[in-house]
Amino acid sequence: MADTKKESPSSKKITCLTCRKTKVATSFYVNSNPLFITEKFEICKSCMNEYIGEKDANYLNRVVSVLAMMDKPFIEDLWISRGEEWSRYIPQLSSFPKYKDMKFSDSDNYFIQSNTDANEAEYIDEARHYNKKWMGEYTASDIDYLEEYYTGLDRDFKIVTTNHKDYAKKICKASLHMDKCFQDVLNGVSGADSKYKSARETFDTLSKSAQFSESQRGQNDVGLGCFGVTFDQVEQRKWVPKHIPMDKDSIDKMIDQFASIKESV
Repeated sequence: MADTKKESPSSKKITCLTCRKTKVATSFYVNSNPLFITEKFEICKSCMNEYIGEKDANYLNRVVSVLAMMDKPFIEDLWISRGEEWSRYIPQLSSFPKYKDMKFSDSDNYFIQSNTDANEAEYIDEARHYNKKWMGEYTASDIDYLEEYYTGLDRDFKIVTTNHKDYAKKICKASLHMDKCFQDVLNGVSGADSKYKSARETFDTLSKSAQFSESQRGQNDVGLGCFGVTFDQVEQRKWVPKHIPMDKDSIDKMIDQFASIKESV
């Protein structure tokens, strides 16, 4: 008599799409994403845990990306109660009946940004690429900051000479670095105070060397021309020419004579 005993779900073998190893079904999470027709999510728990990794600056990003792929929700209270540990969060998420039918779109707005308003959408800007103009590796948001700052300097000081252009770009980069150091100070990063102080001193030194400060505005404006610079200095009482009397020439004497004629009429 033939053995008609059916294979139990737990003994079924599945090949992981990542490590390509064939493992028992219990080594995989239950699939809830309708885009995948399999009962199990075909990336094993070991590969999933390895991808999520240790807690660092992008730890939560990786957790949320996996939840999105699995079409499972991010529940803030549950996440916190599980110590913000993936290995403790996902089993509880699967075992609680009230979370059974929830999808990723049902996630708390703790980390998930609603896409109903395109102007409020956020993006992760981590890629750094070499930029020839700024001679270094920067993210897209870094380049935006540098370009906007340079435009502001050019508007305020009319940068024309090659020397001023070079100083302006260095000042822009120093400002970007100082801003990042200050953000670390606000976030309580260890040693951030000394780094911010050094960044600020570098920025101030460059600004003074290039005469890019409020007190120097207009003096380094080569676009004004000689008369423009002189007028600006006079208006700011930085230079007032001393009156030196001169002998009258024939034209001046003729003007005086015409004035006398007019008065005698």
